[in-house]
Amino acid sequence: MTEYVPAGAPRTAESGVAFQLNTDPAPVRVSPSTGDTEYARITVVATVTGQDSLTLNEITVKVLAGADSPHFASSLSGVRPLVDRRGWEYTGVQQSVFSFMPDLGAETVGPGASLAVTLDRIPVNQAIGSSQVTATAFWNNSSDTARTIFEVAKFPPAFYLKDFTASKPVVNNGDDVELRWQASEGATLHLLHEGVLYEVTGRSEFTVTDMRRTAVFYLRGSDGAAEQTLGTIVGVADPDLEVNNLVVTDEVRTVRLETRTLDRIRIVRSLTPNAAAGPAFVSVSEPAAGEA
Repeated sequence: MTEYVPAGAPRTAESGVAFQLNTDPAPVRVSPSTGDTEYARITVVATVTGQDSLTLNEITVKVLAGADSPHFASSLSGVRPLVDRRGWEYTGVQQSVFSFMPDLGAETVGPGASLAVTLDRIPVNQAIGSSQVTATAFWNNSSDTARTIFEVAKFPPAFYLKDFTASKPVVNNGDDVELRWQASEGATLHLLHEGVLYEVTGRSEFTVTDMRRTAVFYLRGSDGAAEQTLGTIVGVADPDLEVNNLVVTDEVRTVRLETRTLDRIRIVRSLTPNAAAGPAFVSVSEPAAGEA
């Protein structure tokens, strides 16, 4: 199985091995045309998921090297590979693939256990864009595999997008909230909220009015072909609820009963032979023809 995900996104799976990739710095910046080379560190965390132990044989990380945008590194010479799990070692690099294996060739690893492999001092090339970093796990004598391809963005040296926060982490129902952030000059910015994309380029704040329910906000910054997304959550006390079906097994108490789309709300009993034994249902319906 192969997944394509952004760098930094946690992954979960029903069984097998799940990966997460982090970079330092975040975001990654390309090397300038003149001056010192920019270096980056990539850390891949592999976690055994599901209910069963796995006999792991190998973890590999592939980093593309070259001068073009799809390449991440200008060269792989001088890269420092590390693994944090006792009994594992770095076994070499071949065709841009760094390999890590248990000393004994296999290790039985229990559910929830993790190991992290790191590639340090990667010289980033000068091409702005997105590069793919591939993490692969092999187990059961390499008869089973899991693979995740991460999209790692490379930004201009001066780019930054940070400190995306809300003026209040929790607001009352119907209140407004101000979102704030810091971004480099020239970055193209969009704010995503409940399926609506707002253009906020050149701004450092945005006010969301009439908050009715807890929401997650995403701030997307881009510069050319490189893109970074930050997220923040704002809670709403006593939020409005939107449901398809509501089953009430006891009393319904309300100060006001209202519908915005129908003429009235009708409360009916459950359609069971023994009405006393069945739960009460709240039903929203239009009045029958001829009813007042």
